[in-house]
Amino acid sequence: MAVTMALFWVSLVLSVIGANAAGEFTVLHSPSSLKFTETSKTYESLLKEIFSASLGLSVEENSEWKGLYVADPFHTPEAVVEVYIDGVSSLGDSVTSKAQTYPLVVDEYEPDTYDAVKFRIQQRFKDSGNKLMKIKLSDPNELKTTFKDTFGDVGVPKVPKQTLLHLKYSVEEDYQFLSELETLKSIAKKVESAGTADNVIDLFYFRFTTLHALSDYHGPNSLQTKEAKKMLGDVLNDLSKAFVKAYDGSVLVTAVTTDVAHTRRTIRSTEDETKKGEDDDSYSADYPAIFNIILWFGVVFAFSLLAIVYAIMDMDPGRDSIIYRMTSTRMKKEN
Repeated sequence: MAVTMALFWVSLVLSVIGANAAGEFTVLHSPSSLKFTETSKTYESLLKEIFSASLGLSVEENSEWKGLYVADPFHTPEAVVEVYIDGVSSLGDSVTSKAQTYPLVVDEYEPDTYDAVKFRIQQRFKDSGNKLMKIKLSDPNELKTTFKDTFGDVGVPKVPKQTLLHLKYSVEEDYQFLSELETLKSIAKKVESAGTADNVIDLFYFRFTTLHALSDYHGPNSLQTKEAKKMLGDVLNDLSKAFVKAYDGSVLVTAVTTDVAHTRRTIRSTEDETKKGEDDDSYSADYPAIFNIILWFGVVFAFSLLAIVYAIMDMDPGRDSIIYRMTSTRMKKEN
């Protein structure tokens, strides 16, 4: 019964995620050996199969996706690049018009795409010097270790002064976004000058996180968010061109957007608002975590209570319960 209940909760969580989360899978560049055709949608859980098939690796059974056709299995790409963008369901028309975009059904909260493809590469090519890189762009430590060993040090890129229509350097969310964007620009420059084509399969995963906070703060349809998406789209196009040059075109470059981790940004209290005598309706920074803990504890508790009641209703008093046996009127008593 414990196994059944565990499967029930997993199914419930995944159904909630799938019903409330959306995203897009965008192919920025693919070599001539791969043909991406028009189709309705794909699932995030299938991305590892799409990447594996593109690299000529084995895939799981019953994981065929009609949007990909391997035209030349003898000249599959040497590398796959995925840029995972948190907190937004779409970049709209920010990316190049040549890109192929598919609606993405988010059926995994934390997808194991990178780990699954990495495992398959290592299983097939042992000690072959494959470049396997997973980097969170907002984490300078990962840039200093993982990226530096392969392409060189990008340091901590400074945010240059540039003409911005709606974003502001003085707004923390805007500044953090611009800083992460500069990191991605620096990576593109390093990759372009590296010339990494070596007939060995490589895998790159970059996670872009700050657009989430910016979108929450300004609003998903705000002018600031639209400007940020446009800037990110331009840098993604530059990154794609850099990898195409580095691998002589033999590379699959993709971007994934998903709002599965989307939570409402808390309203920040400021000293100016207090001085003006306005009501302090802001939430603490811990509000999202506390709210989710209470919400999901309530849901789990309610369904657990329901399952217990159902089990008791279906109980056989003669066999299942020691309470009935111990309280039987026919039980012998010691004098």
